[in-house]
Amino acid sequence: MKQQAVIFYFSGTGNTWWVSEELSHQLTGRGLKTKAYSIEKISQKEAVALMEQSDLAGFGYPIHGSDLPRPMVEFIESLPDNANKNGFVFCTQWLWSGDGAAVGASFLQKRGFNVLWGDHFLMPNNVTVSVIRLPYTNSLTRLEKVRNRAGRRIKRFAARIVEGKPFRHGFNYGAYLLGSMQRVPYRRVYHKLLNDIAVDSKTCIDCGDCVRLCPTGNLFYQNGDIMTRGNCALCLRCYNFCPVAAIKHMDRPHRHSRGEPYRGPVENFDPFILAE
Repeated sequence: MKQQAVIFYFSGTGNTWWVSEELSHQLTGRGLKTKAYSIEKISQKEAVALMEQSDLAGFGYPIHGSDLPRPMVEFIESLPDNANKNGFVFCTQWLWSGDGAAVGASFLQKRGFNVLWGDHFLMPNNVTVSVIRLPYTNSLTRLEKVRNRAGRRIKRFAARIVEGKPFRHGFNYGAYLLGSMQRVPYRRVYHKLLNDIAVDSKTCIDCGDCVRLCPTGNLFYQNGDIMTRGNCALCLRCYNFCPVAAIKHMDRPHRHSRGEPYRGPVENFDPFILAE
């Protein structure tokens, strides 16, 4: 019987979505029928059923401070603790995360997964908040170059999975030390970052996109205004995809002099394919 696999991913602004879909395509082309699902669009019951029907389960996410985004942590922890299934894990990053994939594997191993493959994929920087002056681009030519580079690595990763050759990049003590340099301070300040998003009512056109796109329900309507609950996922989806840049970070609006916010890894990317 033909083997099949399933990929569960969380993607803030599209980078992990693109890698998940490309990896699914590469695995299917090599005889391992695979389909990728946003964890925001399936229930826990549906996820369990998909795993039971599959020979392998994969998990992908963007790395936040060499750590998993909260939606992915909560998704993994909602799964049964007796999975007893082989799996693979991957993360997307701009520069490096050290042990970004290994951290996800540690959560999965607690649920009974045997993680045989893990890798990191460099994707465009999506951190466009005004207080962090990291370089980013919306140039289609430059985005294509980054995707092509990532695509070559995805092909190698898919080949290793199909060939049954274990490969776990960053699963060593040196990578753990590098990851900890980011993860330890990140976890210490994490709770302080959960309410740094706000909406500029003077700029807002009341389209409601940010409310519908938020993966944690952090943004909501109250008496005609958009308010926050203080449980931000730090994914930057609302900030990057607001059509009028009405989202403020740490009470600062986007600076258009730096260019438009990052709008995803491909032209005309639709962020609603990620959300409910």
